[in-house]
Amino acid sequence: MSNHSEPDVPACLARLGLRPPLTLEDVKQAYLAKAMAMHPDRGGDPAEFVKLQAAFEEANDYVKFKASKLEWLASKIEAYAQQQEVATEAIERGGEIEMEETDWLRKSFGEDFGHVADKLVTVRLRNPAADDVFAILLGFRADSLKDLATLDLAGGGLTDEGLLQLKELKGLRYLDLRGTQVGKLGAEAAGWFERLEFLGLPKGSVGMFGRLAMPRRVRLELG
Repeated sequence: MSNHSEPDVPACLARLGLRPPLTLEDVKQAYLAKAMAMHPDRGGDPAEFVKLQAAFEEANDYVKFKASKLEWLASKIEAYAQQQEVATEAIERGGEIEMEETDWLRKSFGEDFGHVADKLVTVRLRNPAADDVFAILLGFRADSLKDLATLDLAGGGLTDEGLLQLKELKGLRYLDLRGTQVGKLGAEAAGWFERLEFLGLPKGSVGMFGRLAMPRRVRLELG
């Protein structure tokens, strides 16, 4: 099957080499076949593998949506509302956010409901006061923020206690905590997030042994 996107085929399906109609099992088998060849452990490009994983997750959503539109929509609304809470809190404190849109849903529901599958992928809140950082962290819901890939809290008052609250954000690929109050626990953070590619930590928070134990895929910067 072709990997090139066609007008009637969502990009997530095209990346997996699929066309509708299809089942969840079709999506799973297509993903496994490509994942075996594209996995970084087999010499594949890590960035392309992340895109493949994202396509797999979106393709699953697509199939579930087609099977039962109203049931699927209801399951997304709560998670979307929680994402918006975090986004609003960040913006009100002078931060920036980025959302990743799901184009195929707009074709079915239009703009009114077309945003419920959008993904919050970036939160940047540099130099916040300590209480502002914790206000953001308390808004996190790990299940609704599974797509959050970039979290920038550099220069704030975050401590090891606050860092623990980030542990369930398994999708993180970029985490910048330079200039915060994070201590020795920072070195362990690289092992919490299997997709992490960049980790920024305060100077003095990581010793020689901590650096040696850091996964090779993670680029560490101190500041």
